[in-house]
Amino acid sequence: MEVLLSAVLGDLVSRSISFLVDKYYQQKMGMGVDLQCLRRLLLQIEATVLEAEGRHITNRAMLQQLQMLREGMYKGHYMVDTIKNGVLQHEMVNDEVGDHSFSFPKFRPTKRLCFSTRTFTMAFQGEDRKEVGKMLCSLQSIADDMKEFLVFLKGYPHINRQPYSQHLILEKCMFGRQAEIERITNFLLRESLGAESLGVLPIIGPARVGKSTLVEHICYDERVRSFFSSIVFCSGSDIGSKSFADLRDSGIVKHQSCVAHERSLIIIEFIDDGDVDEKNWIRLYSSRSCIPHGSKIIITSRSERFRNVGTTQPLELSLLPQEAHWYFFKVLAFGSTNPVEHPFLESAAMEMAAEYRCFVAANFVASLFRANFCTQFWRLFLRCHRNIVEKHVILFGEHPYTLLQKNHDIYLVENFRDPKFILVNGYKTCLRNDDPKVMLHEVHTGTSKAHGKFEVLVWRSRIPPYHEFVMSCEAQAQQHTIFKRKRELGKQLSSTLGAREASLSPPADVDAQRINAPPGLLRGELRISLFLSWFL
Repeated sequence: MEVLLSAVLGDLVSRSISFLVDKYYQQKMGMGVDLQCLRRLLLQIEATVLEAEGRHITNRAMLQQLQMLREGMYKGHYMVDTIKNGVLQHEMVNDEVGDHSFSFPKFRPTKRLCFSTRTFTMAFQGEDRKEVGKMLCSLQSIADDMKEFLVFLKGYPHINRQPYSQHLILEKCMFGRQAEIERITNFLLRESLGAESLGVLPIIGPARVGKSTLVEHICYDERVRSFFSSIVFCSGSDIGSKSFADLRDSGIVKHQSCVAHERSLIIIEFIDDGDVDEKNWIRLYSSRSCIPHGSKIIITSRSERFRNVGTTQPLELSLLPQEAHWYFFKVLAFGSTNPVEHPFLESAAMEMAAEYRCFVAANFVASLFRANFCTQFWRLFLRCHRNIVEKHVILFGEHPYTLLQKNHDIYLVENFRDPKFILVNGYKTCLRNDDPKVMLHEVHTGTSKAHGKFEVLVWRSRIPPYHEFVMSCEAQAQQHTIFKRKRELGKQLSSTLGAREASLSPPADVDAQRINAPPGLLRGELRISLFLSWFL
């Protein structure tokens, strides 16, 4: 009896172990299969999107479906890269146990095989697998509709362009604004009905989100140029007591042709809130009868006060979604190089892309990375960037990009390998000129030495209106910068915390070199006191 019982128990244990092993193996294989299917589906959708972007599509429904394909492609790529980055970070943590260096762990051939075959055999959390499954179902439903889309796509003519690499195309086009372009174009080409003699479209958005570039792109559209006899650009500060007829005659002419109709397109750019005067606008709009029937007005502004001045719903521009921005940044940063062959660089690029979502920063950082395509430089740049962001958050309570948008002074680092501070006290957008300027990447890499006050060219746009983005800088000694901030903090403490807290202000002979003490200690209610000790 004991022998029989022992045999039964042994068989049950063996079966249970086999069942658990088989279930775990199927789980891992199932997740790997899902990710492989997701990647294959993304390749199909990406091929369709690239083919569609190479054709001149005019059907609105087709354009909406193309936009759905783009959004699905961006989200799918972002999910796959996020999962891959999470796996890589997990491996890096395991490799760096007991190692306090800042360098990457060595890239073993087994890891290259893992990423190149796109198989992930590690155990994901349940939520991760559910998200992959949802994304796969969503993209599959989109892909099912591509069959009819591809059939109709063949009826549209090709757009003539050189077979450039994708990163060269993205540098010379309006990325992520196809839906906005189509909406503006439809508004401009729509015939005015009845008493609506003048159509007004407000375009509202934060600074440097692409309002002027979007409008300039519309002005170069042949359909728009053939519809309007003249396209005129005006500044909001020039309105004064002028009428629409005066603006048409005194503005900057973007296009003029001799056609039977005399419809005009007037673009008014309001840069500052001080340019906005409700009375002037009411007076200006009352003069609409002095310009030909069918003329249109486009207003670009950062102010919400223009939301209700249009004859149609305002177009609100915002930053690109995170998924679309990552796709854009990755293509620019890696150029013609396959990111799969450089997983550690792709991980660093993904971290950097999460910091800034504006076109200027994306183009600048991507060009800097492409020119210095090595792991050490990318990680050094990322580490210095994290350090300077953390110091700005401690000093001013906000990210340096947010401070710059508010015209607040910020600090940059000159020469990553021998850091020195540069005060940025101005940021402007101006028209392109060929005068030699100090480039920001030259300052960062130490190839150009900063002295006194100077201007730095951040980035020069390659698409109309060919803007240059320039920062006004002032080189400062590290000691001077620290002591200046200490004096400001001493004054703040005197007014807010009283004499007791003000007495914590450090003396003037503090060793300036100790600024690099770990800022991660600043937490809790003693943040201000600990902040002072950070410099000690």
